[in-house]
Amino acid sequence: MRCFLARCDHRPALFLALLSMVCLAAVKAHAYSSGITGVSGKSGPICNQPACHGTGVAPTVTLEGPTELAPEAIATFRFVVRSNSPQQVAAGLNVAASAGTLINVTGQGTRSMSGEITHMMPKRNDANGQATFEFQWRAPSEPGSYTLFAAGNSVNLNGTNQGDRAAATTLIVQVVAAEPPTATPTSTAQLTPTPTVTELLATPTPSPTPTETPLPEPSPCAGDCDGSGDVTVDELVTGVNIALDLAPVERCLPMDSNRDGQVTIDELLQAVNAALFGCPL
Repeated sequence: MRCFLARCDHRPALFLALLSMVCLAAVKAHAYSSGITGVSGKSGPICNQPACHGTGVAPTVTLEGPTELAPEAIATFRFVVRSNSPQQVAAGLNVAASAGTLINVTGQGTRSMSGEITHMMPKRNDANGQATFEFQWRAPSEPGSYTLFAAGNSVNLNGTNQGDRAAATTLIVQVVAAEPPTATPTSTAQLTPTPTVTELLATPTPSPTPTETPLPEPSPCAGDCDGSGDVTVDELVTGVNIALDLAPVERCLPMDSNRDGQVTIDELLQAVNAALFGCPL
């Protein structure tokens, strides 16, 4: 291989080295998937390819919540995955939005990741054969029509992708600005009382400005994409994709330790160490 102006393509060698790191870190992985993003149906197909989950029976999925909100209002939505096979006993999800902000709800077994919502572990079905997830969405400030995308994967928990299958749905939400109040006409014969000197000099007390709850600071742990306090194999794979220019660095900012807009082999090694030995306290 010849190099010109120090611009050799080291991608094949880099890929093999990174692949060995991911395999080494897999000894700490759980038997069940911790969820992925990008398969909600927003930007392409859902996870029904042979290499993902595509051999089982598709579930019935529904997305429930308000279909009209005020600008920047926050609402709670429910995503239900109902299994159509007795062998499929649990479910996972991936939710995305065309705009606005998705907010993770604690206690649902889900997490925020790359601006989307996904599961940390598959949720067991209830007595009705369905798994229900709740999440919140903050509407954009601009009025308009916006779409929530949700895909649910019904799984058999056999530790492989065989016998599982996903289905997807959408929900359109209209963001509508409140109409200004209509002024009540007054009679021309009615006199307006003249304010007193005290009323003219009085300074109105300003109303307190509501403040939003600050978002959590990025995790100090290299490669901890979702700020959960540990690094999973899925997060290492995300780092590999960023290093290979197959994914934007915004998919996992903690992977870019020096904040130079790219992920290097040194930063991936830091993430692998965190996956094997834990994040620093």
